[in-house]
Amino acid sequence: MKKTLIVFASMLMLLVVLAACSNNGDDKEKETAEKNDTGSLVISGDIVSEQGGCVLASRFSPGDKIIFRNNVVDGITNEQVKDAKVQVHLSTGETLDMTYGEHGDDNFWVVAYPVTADTPTGTINYTVTAEYKDQKGEFKPFNVAPSLLTIVSEDVSAAPQEEPATEEEEVDLATVETNQNVEIIGKNFEFHGPNGEQTFYVKAGEEVTLSLKSEEGVHGVSVDGLDVKLDKDGSTKFTPEKAGEYNMSCSVFCGTGHGDMTAKLVVVE
Repeated sequence: MKKTLIVFASMLMLLVVLAACSNNGDDKEKETAEKNDTGSLVISGDIVSEQGGCVLASRFSPGDKIIFRNNVVDGITNEQVKDAKVQVHLSTGETLDMTYGEHGDDNFWVVAYPVTADTPTGTINYTVTAEYKDQKGEFKPFNVAPSLLTIVSEDVSAAPQEEPATEEEEVDLATVETNQNVEIIGKNFEFHGPNGEQTFYVKAGEEVTLSLKSEEGVHGVSVDGLDVKLDKDGSTKFTPEKAGEYNMSCSVFCGTGHGDMTAKLVVVE
């Protein structure tokens, strides 16, 4: 009898130990799952020149001040992060601490970098990193000329640059062919229609369907003066009452070439 009790007690202790190990494994799996659920920070941004009122630029010379502007979004909540450690890392070995604040109608992270005679010329690579709680994120510009940060000497900057002459073909607005379906295709970094056109003609007083399709990058489109806007791919309808020319531009920041994304809507009688 005593021997039977000893065997039973031993089996009971073994079951307890196995259960504890199983629970411990479950806890570790749960902890790992929780860590895997943590999203990365999403960083977007651009660089502008302080001269002329924060104009998008990628080419700078001594005397300029480069402004790095970035937005940081929580990958889980999709909300803007306002309290994080955000830094710009330059290939020169310098690290710049960014600060968050209000700039015009928006709030984002910024830091200024003055270009001096001692700043090395050529391409300066940079990376923006962000850390918030247990989340991290990294931003690198596109590896294309318009996005790369380039430092030139004062002599190069002062040299006049010839721009190719562009002549717009004159159009007789009385006989021009109109199309009330305006299809905009967005690419980094330009707007155009299905046939490559960048000027669109519509009739006043008739309903217009404006559609946007982003084939490269993420874009939006707005029509100045008509209160018409699309912040993502899709379509909207409106009726322009007044004849005239209206500028169309990208309404979603998409990179260094954001300011080049323009087209024209011409409303004719």
